Amino acid sequence: MLKKIIIILVILAFIGALIAIIHNLRVAYKNKKELSKFNQTEDYKANLGKVLVVYYSWTGHTQDIAGQIASLTKGDVYRIETEEDFKSSPAFYARVKKNLKEKNYPKLKGQMPNIDSYDTIFVGGPVWWYTMATPLYSFLGQMDFKGKKIIPFSTQGSNPGTFLQDFKNEAKNAQVGTYANFNNVSAKYNTEVHNKIIHWINNL
Repeated sequence: MLKKIIIILVILAFIGALIAIIHNLRVAYKNKKELSKFNQTEDYKANLGKVLVVYYSWTGHTQDIAGQIASLTKGDVYRIETEEDFKSSPAFYARVKKNLKEKNYPKLKGQMPNIDSYDTIFVGGPVWWYTMATPLYSFLGQMDFKGKKIIPFSTQGSNPGTFLQDFKNEAKNAQVGTYANFNNVSAKYNTEVHNKIIHWINNL
């Protein structure tokens, strides 16, 4: 009996590993196809007035995208920070899912930014459970964008889910502009990602 259980567990583990490999291959192919459109560099030509780049980053990917946006636009930067320092674990992911369901979002550090003097405000963060990361919900819940032009962006493993629609629902009095999402990709695609950012901003 024990031998049968072990065999079943081995088979299930093999199937799980195979599914993960297939998923990763599909994501890699999708990323390569999408980024192949940005092989050619275009000159940056956008004029968005005074820019603020607001972002929440957990692993550093969103911070990298936000930094490139700020560098191109010569914008100021505001980083969303939580009072609690989140650490990756199975329990944390389960907790995030529960928090999203209950609309129980984390407390943030510091004061909200004064947006009065800005013409264009980028706001970005990672996708958790196919929606906005909970700190982004916390931020948007405390902001009134006063009719300002707000440009959302997200970073994710493969699927942005309902990020944009949820952002629009939460961003009070915002004029939401063209959204862009960026998959987590290897450093070999750095040039293509940068070209994508330029193309996106040029066409806002």
